Amino acid sequence: MKQFHSFKSALEYQERCPLCQGFTHINDRDLAADIGYDYRGEGQRVTFYVNRREDDTITINPATDEVELILANRMPDKIYDATTHSITTAQPSLPIYNGKLLHALTIDCKNCCQYSYTLQLHFDLAEERLTGIFLNSETLSIENDAIVHEIKNVYSAEETRYTYFLKDGVEKSSILPLVPLNLTNPNETVSRIRKLLVFS
Repeated sequence: MKQFHSFKSALEYQERCPLCQGFTHINDRDLAADIGYDYRGEGQRVTFYVNRREDDTITINPATDEVELILANRMPDKIYDATTHSITTAQPSLPIYNGKLLHALTIDCKNCCQYSYTLQLHFDLAEERLTGIFLNSETLSIENDAIVHEIKNVYSAEETRYTYFLKDGVEKSSILPLVPLNLTNPNETVSRIRKLLVFS
């Protein structure tokens, strides 16, 4: 599985879609806060939920890999004393985050919607730092001869998931050992996979 030396290099893995040459963007569904499409700008931050219920987040600066754990403001605890019939207010207890957080981040082409890749981000919450960035998977969709071919390389499982869709709604899927993607000529990848399927 490919490992990146920085968050910035992972975001730049495929800055342009290999199919249409449009810019790739972080998919907002993976984020806690909308950063818009320009995460490449100086001073931008990328934010994920650590605890969605409490709105606790972890933020990373793509330019520096600096990580910050942000605990949301909590309402003070109200304590009722039955003997005096009084209510006192106490400071809320804040959680202590310790251990690892693994988070997926998908970068895709919003122009043609035919290419994406997903990163695995590993955080150490106690030390508030990024400990690993890996290319988890990569997906291409190509249409030719009235067939849509979807190729998903899952690097973490070392397999290629190939699905083709016919216009009449018929769909067939196969799982193969990892087939390297030819991003400069995706149709060549489809051709290699189709030849492998003939022999399997």
